Amino acid sequence: MNRLEGKKIVVTGASSGFGEATALACAQEGADVALAARSVDKLEALANRIRSMGRTAIVCPCDVGDQAQIEATVAAARAGLGQIDVLVNNAGMNVSHRRIDATTEDEWRRIIDVNLTSAWLFTKLVLPEMVARREGTIINIGSKAANYPSLLAGVAYSASKLGMHALTRITNEEGNPHMVRACTINPGVAATPILKLRPVPPSAEDQAKMMQAEDVAAAVVFAASLPQRANVESMDLYPTDVSVG
Repeated sequence: MNRLEGKKIVVTGASSGFGEATALACAQEGADVALAARSVDKLEALANRIRSMGRTAIVCPCDVGDQAQIEATVAAARAGLGQIDVLVNNAGMNVSHRRIDATTEDEWRRIIDVNLTSAWLFTKLVLPEMVARREGTIINIGSKAANYPSLLAGVAYSASKLGMHALTRITNEEGNPHMVRACTINPGVAATPILKLRPVPPSAEDQAKMMQAEDVAAAVVFAASLPQRANVESMDLYPTDVSVG
């Protein structure tokens, strides 16, 4: 039996990387998925792949830095899926210059808004219905930077991912008495498009040794498919070959 059969799942940042892989993995396990990101063409292509599996896919064009678009996405997901069983807050961004003195105020605000504030807003919108049903799972895609803030990750990105950890903890304090759970997955370096924004992008050889997006997607499926009585609050997922970072 598929581990997520009949589940209704929202994935943010679904047009590439961890989000795309997560949406596909959830659909392969029997879920229907609402796909949120800015790139409509990529979302439509992904939706068609999911529909070819016999699953429902809802395309939700969304800049997660905009509250009104987040609210519209949750409304569209409810209208298309009926309810939201699992929320995957995956959307994230970074910039190539990451020092304190090189980060502008606008860049700081944009990174915090996309990486952290969006996750809080999505959670705020879906948590009450989950509490009312006494069932639901919220999965926040964090980062190794949440455990080891670094200049490599950058000041704003590290701060946003530390904030995700706090969001997960407090979501569990509020949700656990009502059988609602939250999990942060903290991936180490993985071969995804965000690596292109590093000051010195890794070589193709190093990227081949890294985790792939599908590895993080498998962790999401695991956390979402556990019996509701069990919760993995935090999962650190790092490359086995530590030489790649």
